[in-house]
Amino acid sequence: MPFQSYASYFSLEELKAMRSAYAAALNDLSSQTLTVPPGKVPALKGKLAQLILASACNKKREADELKEIALRGLRTVRRGVGYSNAA
Repeated sequence: MPFQSYASYFSLEELKAMRSAYAAALNDLSSQTLTVPPGKVPALKGKLAQLILASACNKKREADELKEIALRGLRTVRRGVGYSNAA
């Protein structure tokens, strides 16, 4: 999981919420009809982790809230990352 290197900055409960939010967001994205070029998957996952980490640093600590914030953030950068909803 992408948050292990930040373990000294967050409690175990906070890290668990971040990991849960990340996994749930990935699950939500995989259930949508998204077309993601294989080379862009790492960028997508990295951006998702960044959004969750930034939100957690700003005192957002509930998994559902972190997930929703991250998914909203991804919607604003979709074209920059290079993926779109398949029609």
